Amino acid sequence: MKHLKYLVIMMVALTVAVTSCSSDDNNDHPYHLEKAIVTNAEVADEFIFGNTYLIDVTIELPNSCYFYYDQYEYIYDGPSRLIYPIVHVDDDVACTLNIRETTFSIPVQALQKEPYIFKFYQGEDADGEEIFLTIEVPVI
Repeated sequence: MKHLKYLVIMMVALTVAVTSCSSDDNNDHPYHLEKAIVTNAEVADEFIFGNTYLIDVTIELPNSCYFYYDQYEYIYDGPSRLIYPIVHVDDDVACTLNIRETTFSIPVQALQKEPYIFKFYQGEDADGEEIFLTIEVPVI
């Protein structure tokens, strides 16, 4: 009788697990990733070698289909750092015009003695060339 009780409990648990993962839950939807436009970046006036700093980056989300999930590309290019925030954009859904901004932080440890040149992505010009907000930070 004791084994039957455990068997019934396991069957109920298995049934609950299977039904909670049913294919009726259709939270999957098409989306794509895009580079977001940086509207502002707040960087320290100077870095002290070896210290860690937070750079506050503000991006624009042009409508209700754009979401930011703390994703960005941080590309080393000599003393320069190219920063491309990445946004999730829902496809095949109705979007509302809802321009909003969000701010996130990037930790940077000053490990080079030459100035840092931060280049924050701001879109492309008419010729398809990338535009950047460029901020140079000396290291002392």
